[in-house]
Amino acid sequence: MSKDTYPHSQAVKNLKNKSQNVIMTEGDPKKIIFRFAQPLILANLFQQLYNTMDTIIVGKINGDEALAAVGVSFAVTMVMIAVATGTGIGTSVLIAKYCGAGNKSKVKTGISTVLIFSLMVAALIAVLGAVLSMPLLRLLKTPQNIINDAADYLRIYSFGMPFMFLYNVQASVFSALGNSKTPFHLLVMSSILNIGLDLLFVGGFSMGVSGAAWATFIAQGVSAVISFLLLADKVYRKDTEKAEFSFFSGAVLKEMSSYAAVSVIQQSVVSVGMLIVQSAVNPFGSDVLAGYTAASKIDSFAIMPFIACGNAVSTYTAQNLGAGKKERIREGYKASVLLCAGIAVIEFAVIMLLRRRFLGFFMDLSSSSASAIETGMGYMTDLAFCYIIMGINSSFNGMLRGLGCLKLFLSGSIINLTFRIIFTYALVSVIGVSAVWLSMPAGWVLSFIYGRVGYRVMCKKKDSTGISDI
Repeated sequence: MSKDTYPHSQAVKNLKNKSQNVIMTEGDPKKIIFRFAQPLILANLFQQLYNTMDTIIVGKINGDEALAAVGVSFAVTMVMIAVATGTGIGTSVLIAKYCGAGNKSKVKTGISTVLIFSLMVAALIAVLGAVLSMPLLRLLKTPQNIINDAADYLRIYSFGMPFMFLYNVQASVFSALGNSKTPFHLLVMSSILNIGLDLLFVGGFSMGVSGAAWATFIAQGVSAVISFLLLADKVYRKDTEKAEFSFFSGAVLKEMSSYAAVSVIQQSVVSVGMLIVQSAVNPFGSDVLAGYTAASKIDSFAIMPFIACGNAVSTYTAQNLGAGKKERIREGYKASVLLCAGIAVIEFAVIMLLRRRFLGFFMDLSSSSASAIETGMGYMTDLAFCYIIMGINSSFNGMLRGLGCLKLFLSGSIINLTFRIIFTYALVSVIGVSAVWLSMPAGWVLSFIYGRVGYRVMCKKKDSTGISDI
């Protein structure tokens, strides 16, 4: 037996020596999912603070036009974020399988390979983002009074893509290894730094929208460098067995590509869909766009716990699949759905009670237009009823990723976004801007039905997970 490959029991023993790692192949699935998901949920919420604090501080200090400029830029930056996030999610599934199987050599080779490759991709995206920012904003029918500020924000944001890629991939790797606490601690640190720099650049130095972008750039850079040093120390320097590995492997990259490419495409499809939908909002003017931007930021916070639960299920499923413990997968999925249901009930109550106050974080309600306030209130009220659907769908998609059902996962996402775009443009002239956000829960329902039916068909002659009977 080679020195880098261990029986599963020995692999578990070795992993338990790492105090922050959660072993997902043994123990009560409910406790494991709840324990592992908590830091992921908190980490995702803190990550959302990056762009949210930009929006709050810029909107409060520079007014509704600056708020709208950040908002329309966010639709474009989401495409960039999607590629980084998709790369991390896709590769983490395979690394989790290596980890579950106890193959330390492939774990180390996989980590270094994806880091090198992702930095190359990030450099390309940074150049394209800086060059194409203004043409993209014109294509999206951005109001003329905010287009220059939006373009400045996008250019600066693009320069930080290598840092964003580096951090997102490393956070996904930590999670794949069963460590969801380290990314959380790093995000707390970087979020506090980002808020401080926002106040300094936007408020103190009066740098406006550009100041918010530079604050995010610096905070992401610091977080990326620290996470790199921590990962290198934990995975490579402290490896007592000294498992052999390659810094870059074409074979491992090819294997990872089947996972990463689907996740990148899925995340990109979602973000491109958001861009197309955003173009349906922009013609309503900067007032409606300001209200939509504020509410969409609150919505981004609301959906983060469900995304985190889906990622937890994905890692849990992949580790148990790698360990040959398929019978545990169904219980992990059910635990995630239960957790999402509880979160959805809490979010509904909080949003219904405090939605106007939340809107006031982003806008000066005493001076903002009635259309801006009405748009934001309508968005939050309608979606508060629907977050349970998002939670169930996210948990199911996480399970599909972990099982390697990548084509089904991708096609479900494409169907979701295609339907959302059709829904929006078919009804926006009938019911107004509310068609934009009402299309979201409609797409979640369709995606879940498609995925569940598709998996039942695929499972009939395959494994013994019992998931097809859910």
